[in-house]
Amino acid sequence: LETNTNGRNYETETTDDGVTLTIETPGYNKNLIDVTVEDKTLVVEGKSNSGDTNGFKERFTIGDKFDGDEVEATIVDGILTVTVPYKETVKPRKVKVKVG
Repeated sequence: LETNTNGRNYETETTDDGVTLTIETPGYNKNLIDVTVEDKTLVVEGKSNSGDTNGFKERFTIGDKFDGDEVEATIVDGILTVTVPYKETVKPRKVKVKVG
């Protein structure tokens, strides 16, 4: 993932299934966060909460190897976790060795 953040703390973890993006979003709940996929860009937007929190918008380039239709997001205690899986054709697979 290529990132373009505005000072918001985040971490990425790559696995065999895809990438997990964790973003600190203190003061936000699921009603104040929008996660969308626009073309090859993952957009995370936090809406302003009556002056209590400032809004933000972060963009992450996900590229062709990720499945934008299967992105999932959860928020717990101000931590937003977004899972971006690889397309099935990109996932590593084990090849069974046969005796010839």
